[in-house]
Amino acid sequence: MESIKIIATSKYLPNNKVENSFFDKKFDLENSWIVKRTGVKNRFFTKDETIVDLAINVARKITEKIEFDIQKIGNIVVASTSSDRIMPGISFEVQKALDIKKCMCLDISCGCSGFINAFDIARKNIILNETEYALVIGVETISKFLDFDDINTSILLGDGAGAVLLGKSSKNKKYISNIESIGQDGSILTCHNGEKLYMNGKAIYKYAVSKVTENIENTLNKSNNKISDLKYIIPHQSNIRILESMAKKLNIEESKMYSNLEKIGNTFCASIPIALDDIFESLKDGDKLILVRIWWWIKFRKYIFRNIDL
Repeated sequence: MESIKIIATSKYLPNNKVENSFFDKKFDLENSWIVKRTGVKNRFFTKDETIVDLAINVARKITEKIEFDIQKIGNIVVASTSSDRIMPGISFEVQKALDIKKCMCLDISCGCSGFINAFDIARKNIILNETEYALVIGVETISKFLDFDDINTSILLGDGAGAVLLGKSSKNKKYISNIESIGQDGSILTCHNGEKLYMNGKAIYKYAVSKVTENIENTLNKSNNKISDLKYIIPHQSNIRILESMAKKLNIEESKMYSNLEKIGNTFCASIPIALDDIFESLKDGDKLILVRIWWWIKFRKYIFRNIDL
């Protein structure tokens, strides 16, 4: 079985840290109201930085972590829902900044599931010997699309970038995925050109707790593993109530359902790679993870079950 490995990870957050007190004052809230309902204490919003700045910064951080020939990165895939441009793509700007001479660049937009989709594209290119290394980035400046008079979205979301560097592994690794898109439910979470982001929180909660946990169980069955074999489940950082309910339904300790919501909020496409960077140094060869993207616009679900090759 041909396999890939995660060689390195990185994250980058804007300097503008926004605490709950900003929204407490705006909406006349008790100081613990936001934490109880979302799990978020802080989030980061860009000021002078663009989405390209965030992507370049996270890319530079990851390439500075290890010694390798950067010209061997033959694939850059960037996932985002908040790009401010049609062309050139963010991935092309990253290639230019890193001065990579020959590289396939690709931007994808498929909601919060974007990073996992980008990861899968990069993995296939490596397995097919199209490239030796691939750089996968999730990046958002979602604050630019928020309605700051909408308490349901503005308190929850934030900006940031996360990245992983992938390469081929000499060891066999399990990689199991499940993708399903249901465009018929597109009204649950929308953001049209020139408009602000809209979210149906109740519908999202119901879907995440029922269908996502069911698919986690199916993924474990396919891989002949038990949930107790996992080091972490790393979900899309949606809302702490969703993550707690998922943990309860799966009958696992909440600590196994990794969350950094308190520190940075929901960063859409950047949330899983940022979370991976948080725990990457603590992982050992043979540790097993499930990466879970919860996306409701196109209802894209994908789960990765993989041994980490450090």
